[in-house]
Formats: sequence, structure tokens, C-alpha cells
Amino acid sequence: MSSSYLPQSLSLLCYFAVVSRVAADDLAPFAAKWSDSSFGPDGPWPAVEVTLGNDQTIALYPGREFQSFLLTSDYCNGNDTCPASKAHLYNKAQAQVDNTGSTGTIQWAPGPNYQLGLDIKGEDAQSWIDNLDLGGLTVPNTSLALLTSSYAVYPGGTWYPLSVGCLGVGAPKTVNQTFTTNAGPAVNASLIPGWLHEQNEIPSNSFAMHIGSVNPAMPGSLYFGGYDQNRIVGDILTETDDYTKAISLNDISITVVDGSSPWDFESKGGLLAANNDSITSGGIKVSVDGCSPYLTLPQSTCDAIAEHLPVKYNQNLGLYIWQQDDPKYSQIVSSASSLDFTFLAGSNTQHVNISVPFRHLNLTLTEPLVDNDQQYFPCYTGYTGGYTLGRAFLQDAFVGANWASKTWWLAQAPGPNIPSAEVITLAQGDTEIKASANDWKESWSGSWKALSPEDVAASQTVSLPGATDSATPESSSNGLSTGAAAGIGVGVGVAAIAIIGALVFFFFRRRKTASKAELATPSGGASHQPHEAPEGPYNPHNGTTQQGYYAPVKNPGSVSPNMSAAYSHSPNSVDASVYGQQYPQQFPQHGEYAQPYPQQYSAELPANQPTELSGTEVYHTQPAPGPPPNHQAFPNLTHEQPHSSH
Repeated sequence: MSSSYLPQSLSLLCYFAVVSRVAADDLAPFAAKWSDSSFGPDGPWPAVEVTLGNDQTIALYPGREFQSFLLTSDYCNGNDTCPASKAHLYNKAQAQVDNTGSTGTIQWAPGPNYQLGLDIKGEDAQSWIDNLDLGGLTVPNTSLALLTSSYAVYPGGTWYPLSVGCLGVGAPKTVNQTFTTNAGPAVNASLIPGWLHEQNEIPSNSFAMHIGSVNPAMPGSLYFGGYDQNRIVGDILTETDDYTKAISLNDISITVVDGSSPWDFESKGGLLAANNDSITSGGIKVSVDGCSPYLTLPQSTCDAIAEHLPVKYNQNLGLYIWQQDDPKYSQIVSSASSLDFTFLAGSNTQHVNISVPFRHLNLTLTEPLVDNDQQYFPCYTGYTGGYTLGRAFLQDAFVGANWASKTWWLAQAPGPNIPSAEVITLAQGDTEIKASANDWKESWSGSWKALSPEDVAASQTVSLPGATDSATPESSSNGLSTGAAAGIGVGVGVAAIAIIGALVFFFFRRRKTASKAELATPSGGASHQPHEAPEGPYNPHNGTTQQGYYAPVKNPGSVSPNMSAAYSHSPNSVDASVYGQQYPQQFPQHGEYAQPYPQQYSAELPANQPTELSGTEVYHTQPAPGPPPNHQAFPNLTHEQPHSSH
């Protein structure tokens, strides 16, 4: 090499290094799109909107590590009362996969239990890949898991249909998942933030979210490659590795933030360990999970909190129903008060507190969980696999992770008075984030009420500020004008006539439907109300005509043999793999740049050919048939997904 050539080469290298640096510095965090609708029979909850394959727009709760879990079109089989139909279902026949698919089937099928804190049983999910559009950026060959026959199981034994899947937000030191196939080369399935960063679309392999709430309205925030600083208030808890790993919850307390107290105290601590000698001063370990709905805690803890609330425990659901006819109900859920969660941070002398106002703990149960809408307090006692703080908690908590530095954060989120976004870029090596200077109490101004002594009088009912639910309607202090009152009177009269007509219509329609049901019921059979085990030809899962709502299966082992296997999940007749327990024989170490397994990932695969990812598991073995094993017996299992190899 000549001496004149060497300086030119160095100049070119320096030039490209500078250009690359400038390009990286110009990258901006990307904001996911949130749906205009809300979802779920136990919220309602906000959800993110994505487009998959051939223009399939689907709503998903954000928060899953590794794969995104989707409910498929097979889940409802054309039944328009299926709860999942509102968020839309994924049809794998409309997949659009780049020419990086495979002619074989990927040999790893994750279990159905894609969320923590609530039992999900049924058939294993089917691994899959498809292009996923976040609303401006498309991730090809996204790692997916398809659910066609999975159900939420509550303490009473009833299996209820699911309503919304969950969006994957990445994983520590991982860009994609590499799977073995039974024929052909290995298949790489992309994780969303990892792929976006590798393609220089976002500054880092990271995510940050605050899901917000429906009532009062608080828009959600989900960024890849950065975070909205105005979604963080106060101290920040910094952890490492997986954001769903268990952390130390030290205590739970009730606190009156402003105004008179609806209780005979201003603050009440010690609720976490109340009446439970097994909970030490160090507290308990809990996970944070955006895919889960409730505050899944020890029953002793839920009962200790419930002692101070006008609620009644529903044993079948493992939840607490607000007694709306009790004046204390409206006082508490409208008051400037909160349920406070205190976490240990760094040492046993440092704490981070996250407050969830009681306004956010007044949620709604709808069909199919209950026949008539009910307000409920979301402390859940029906899960033995570990304690979890789900969406009920994340209404008021910020959570984010920089997967590149294996760091994640938990902090207080603001109330409805949220300033415009102040988006901060996360670089690959960042291990710290900064909170805003905003005041949390002020962020709730106008959305709760500082009670007066008169408000907390024994028989006083308090209206919610800006209430939108029918249980506690907002009243006008100015009254109605004569014209307005007359207009309402006319409207009520018209509505009454319409209601009478509707009742007559539905009476005759119900008689007609009942006659058809009689013909469809075997001799000696009985009709079945919603939430009871269907028998004979009554099978909403395969689209058979039905009465009532999409009915879940109760006591699945007793279902008639005439029912399809897809709907009947008997713990005594189905292999224990349906219970979603994963036993890894091999979890390759996951690395920032995933390497194919077992061979180089270089073969081009047929374009527009969906890759079916089902079959015999490679990364885990199945438990022996029988009842589901105790998850607590396997404390070292932190992932259900195969990690990428380094």
C-alpha cells in the first residue's frame, strides 16, 4: 500500500464514522399509536393499535417480553358475541411474510399463559411470524404466538374467554429470537425495539410506557428508543434484567392526600402484612406486568385493605365488589385519597412510593365475567403462581427498559393533568432516566375531590368530578332551565315508548329462539344459562346457534362428549402441556446480536409464504399428564420464551 493511499483510506474511514455518528444522533424515539376504543370485561383498559399482515388492524395491551400474543380468528369461529371480536382477531391466512420465512415448521410452541397473576389454561400457542406496522414503522417477521383455544380460569372453576392479546416490547440484550425448524434453515423472528434499532430507526433497543386510563381519561404513552419525561414524577426505582422479574414490595397503605378523610384516619399503613405472620418486615416479591389486569396479592392483604372499604368478596371471581348503595362508596372513589405501594430500592433503608388513587380502583366488570355490570375493587386472590401488579397498578406507574444495558425503571406516573410530551432519547448504554419537576398532587386537580366535613357525613353521597360512569353521575349545581326540563320530559316519553316496543320485540324473539333451542336440546336435556357448562349441540366455540352471551365452560371435565375438542379442556383428559408450564432443556444465552441456531441464517425463503410455527417443542419438555404442577416449585424459571443465542 502506498504512503499516499493510506491517508486517503483513513480519511474515508473518518468520514463514514462521522456520517454514522450524525445519523445515529438524528434518530428520534418512536411513539406507538393508541386505539380510540377501550377493551376488556374488567376495565375498561386502553390498548395500542397495530397492523399485521394484509391490513389487519388489531388492538393489543402493551407489556409482553419477547413474543407478541394474538387471539386468532379461530378463537371465536364467527361468534359475534365473543369478547375478543371488539379488539379484532388475527387471521394467519392474511399474513405477509418477507422472503425470510421457512419451508419447515418452527419446533417451539409456547404455553398459553402469556400473562402473570391470572391462570390461563388451554392449548399451547402456535409460534408464527408476520410483518407488524406500529403506525409508521414496519417490523418484518415479528415474533408472534397465536392463541386459538386458551381461557382465563377463575377460583370458582369457570373458564372465561379472553378479550385482547398482548404486544411484545422486547427483551434484555435481544434483537430477535432464533428457532429451529424440522426442515430447512433456522428462522429468526424479530423483536420490535431490537429490530428497529438494528435498522437505525430508533436510537436504542428500549421501550417506555404509561398505559393511562379510561376514566378519568388519561391518554397512554408508549415509546421505543426513548421516553416521555412528563410521565415520570418523583423518585425512580432502578432494576436490572427483565422488567417482569420479582421486586421487593415493602408495604401497602391508604393515604388521604387532600381534604377530609372518608375514614377515621388520615393514613393507614401495615396493610401488606396484616394478619399474616409469614410476611416479614422485608415484604413480598411482586412482578409488574402490563398484560395482566389486577393487583394479584395475598388474600390476607386484600382482606386487610377491604376491611376499610364498602366491598363484598366474590369467591367465584376472587375479586371484591363495591357496594354502591353504601354512601362511603361514592365518598372514597371520588376523594383525594390513594392506595400507596412502597418498594425497597437499593437497600432496606431506601424506598420508592407509587400511589394509585381510589378513583382508579373503581373499575367495571361486564359480560362474560358477570351477567350485569358491577363496579369492583381489583385486588385479586385467585392465583398461586406469584404476586403481580398489572394494569390496575400501571394506570399510575411508569415502566421502561433499556434492553441494551439490561436496565429497567419503575416510577410514579402523573394524573390526568399531563403536560405535552417532553420526549427524551435513550442511548444504547444509558442506565439512568430523569423525572419531571411536575407535582403529582396538582396533576390530579379537578379529577378528584378534596372532601369537606359535610361530604363525609354518614349519609352523604358525593359525585365524582367529571364522572362518566353511571354509578356516580356528575350533577349540575345550576339545575335545569324550564325549557331543558320540558325537553327532557318529551325525550323520556319518547324513550319510554321505544323501550316498550323493544320489550315486545325481544319477548317474541326470545320465544322464537327458545323454541329453536328446545328443538336443539336432546331429549331429557336442560337449557343452559350463560356461565354454565353447555351440553349437547350447544357449542359457541364452533359457531353453533346459542342463547345468551358467549358462555364459558364451567367444570370442563364434565362437558358432554358431543362438544368439540377445541372447546372442552378437561384437566383429566388433556396432556398437562395445556397448562402452559415450560421446562427448558436448553435456553441459549441471549445476546445483543442473535445468532442463528443451529446453522447460519442465510437461506432465502419463499416470498409471501407464512411460516407456520407449530410442532414438537425443542426448547422444553412437557410435564407428565395430570394436574398442573406447582409453579412455585420452579422458582428459577424466569422466561417462557427461548432466548437468542450469543
